[in-house]
Amino acid sequence: MDVYLIPGLGADHRLFAGVKLPAHRVVALDWPAMPQGSTLSDYAQALAAQVDANRPHVLVGVSMGGMVAQELAAITKPQQVIIISSWKGPQEMPPHLKLLRGTHPERLLSKAFLQRTMPIVRWQMGVETPETQQLFDQFLSASTIDQLKVQINACLNWNGPSQPLQALAHIHGDQDRLMPIASAKGAQVVKGGGHFMIMDQAPAITRMLDALCQEREGQQGPGEDTPVTC
Repeated sequence: MDVYLIPGLGADHRLFAGVKLPAHRVVALDWPAMPQGSTLSDYAQALAAQVDANRPHVLVGVSMGGMVAQELAAITKPQQVIIISSWKGPQEMPPHLKLLRGTHPERLLSKAFLQRTMPIVRWQMGVETPETQQLFDQFLSASTIDQLKVQINACLNWNGPSQPLQALAHIHGDQDRLMPIASAKGAQVVKGGGHFMIMDQAPAITRMLDALCQEREGQQGPGEDTPVTC
């Protein structure tokens, strides 16, 4: 089965360096450059060309990637969608983020503003080790302010998936400061997991992903797909 990994806001394929699923063909996607005013549905449309919808596949998304994965599911019809450190709709946003919907706070973003608030941003993201801090800083250096603004606006104004998802799994850390677990419903809880746990707790997350993929593959029945080794 094919497993497509979709990173979070401002991140890229390097976010999944610690995720190893040797029984499957794993493809880590990167964000395309999008024009101002783009929605998460627009991002899904842009990524759809990179997904082979003719093969059985699973979409795995982290944070913003989890939201886009839910939109992408309406196009590629995956066997399952797995979201990590994400939310299933605006009803799961914490109150302080709900208040920002429609206010365009991203307009305040600049390189100088980002540098001044970096300690707070790292704390919210749960970036606490030298290794994850270095990678996080590399993500920000590689992202343009304009593209970050487009992504922030798209996330804040997302209204949830266009179609209800029948096969959705949610993995969430109980120490996520950016997206507190209190707002997430029906999630598999990772003890001590912060928003950046896909890096900090990659082995634990990988085991959960592998179990979910194997479970879904077992439900397909024999002969429906031959696993491809990465």
